[in-house]
Parts: sequence; C-alpha cells; structure tokens
Amino acid sequence: MAEVELETGINPDDPDELVLAVVIDPEGSDEELAVVALGELSEPDANTGAPRVLGTHAYADRHLEDGVLTVDIVSYPTVLRDLGVRAKFPPARDPEAVRVLRVTGLTDHDTLPESTLVFTTPLDELTDDENEVPFVLAPTPRSPA
Repeated sequence: MAEVELETGINPDDPDELVLAVVIDPEGSDEELAVVALGELSEPDANTGAPRVLGTHAYADRHLEDGVLTVDIVSYPTVLRDLGVRAKFPPARDPEAVRVLRVTGLTDHDTLPESTLVFTTPLDELTDDENEVPFVLAPTPRSPA
C-alpha cells in the first residue's frame, strides 16, 4: 500500500531538508504499477542529475490542510497507453488528465517542498549504501496567466 511522508532526515546529504516522499510497492496495486511505469520515463535533471519525470508526462498534485497531506499522482491517458498501462483511472482536476494514485497522510509540517520524490523501497529500510535513487515528480503545472 502506498504511503506519503513529509519529513526531514530523508536526504542523507542534507538531513535538515524537508522532503515530500511517496513510497510505492513496485509489485503492488495497478495504481502503483502505473507509477513505476511512469518512473521509467524519467530523465536526468540538467542541474542535479536526479531522475526526473517531465511534467508533460506526469506530476504530483499536492495539498496540505490542517495537518492532512494528500498527493495525487496525475498523468495523461496517451502517456499511459504508450507505456502499455491498461488500467482505468478516475479523472483529475485537469480535464485532460487522470489520477493514477492518491495517497494521504498526517504531518506536523505546514509547507511543501517544490518536488515530490517517489521511492520503491520503504523509507525505514533505506540505508546509506542503498542503490535506490528515487525519481522526482514536479508539482502541478501552473496555468498561463
């Protein structure tokens, strides 16, 4: 079952950094399998080298209110079809997109970092020599002003 964490101490290079992490089971539900497939579209970020999924493929629609954190991972039907994902997903707030996965959790934090990291290993099982590098999802695209 997918989980979401908004905590410090996740980034070993900067333990004070606030990180928004979604943890999925790579052998889990259809929704989690679709997120894994989206992660395969990641490309190295020009500045950091971290694997990043372009916002034109998928993004994280995040909301934080009264300590309740909700993250919707959103994509587009054509992207999912091109990846061979056959599952049906509900519409997202963007009428051209679908909500692939929704995860909710509680937090004491009241701000959100710019990006959302997606892990396929539970956070409490990561080690300093862990080979897993999460992929990054951009936040909801802004509408042109």
